[in-house]
Amino acid sequence: MKNVNTEFLSRLKSRDDDAWFELWEVFGPALERMVERFARRCFSPDTVRDVSQETLLRLAKEIHRFDPERGTRFSTWLFQIAHHVVCGEFTYRNAKKRGEGVRPGALDPVNEPIGPSTAPSDDYEWSVFRAKVYRGMRLAGQRLDFLPFEVYKARILRGMKSKDIAVAMGISEPTVSRYMKKVRSTVRETIGEVVRSYSFTEDEENEVARAQLDRRDELFDDALADIYAREEESRQGYDTISRAVMTFRGGAR
Repeated sequence: MKNVNTEFLSRLKSRDDDAWFELWEVFGPALERMVERFARRCFSPDTVRDVSQETLLRLAKEIHRFDPERGTRFSTWLFQIAHHVVCGEFTYRNAKKRGEGVRPGALDPVNEPIGPSTAPSDDYEWSVFRAKVYRGMRLAGQRLDFLPFEVYKARILRGMKSKDIAVAMGISEPTVSRYMKKVRSTVRETIGEVVRSYSFTEDEENEVARAQLDRRDELFDDALADIYAREEESRQGYDTISRAVMTFRGGAR
């Protein structure tokens, strides 16, 4: 187990607001998309967002139960919590129709049996991994100077040629090449750091290789560009982060 994992979990368990915002900033979109797939035929968009918000509050109540030594994926544990909240909403609504409107109580999501119908899908696990990569890319941008990082993004995200980047940014082509090498190294390192910080199993850490983010420079850039673009698109219009965290910080724990 990596120390950074233990540190992050300790912050969550001590109700560190910044840690909870980080958790929801990274995984919130993936969880909301998963909740929407569970409930979109029965719940309105507003209810889907409310259920996603309730998931964060339930996570706060259950986080002390998560034990990384059990070898459970953190993403799977998050999935189980969200699934329980969605099922609880269904149960509550059905009970309310019978005049019994009582929501189900807490559970130990790690010990709850998971059948094929409730196991996380490959799409969900991939979206969680994309979220980690996206976080790593954004964090790398904070660690690097503005111009070198913009050069790298222009090359891999917008597909600009080195000579066009040089003209557009008023630098030489050798400078473009130097920036690319420097930024790529930082991005690789930061993505690896972020993936490890949210991973508790060897399988999770191996996702870097499966995503081809351990390849040589050009293949790394191509794989990263695809992952980042997909995650950027999936986050358009996403607003649950601020609503959920505001409620959490407001004391509804």
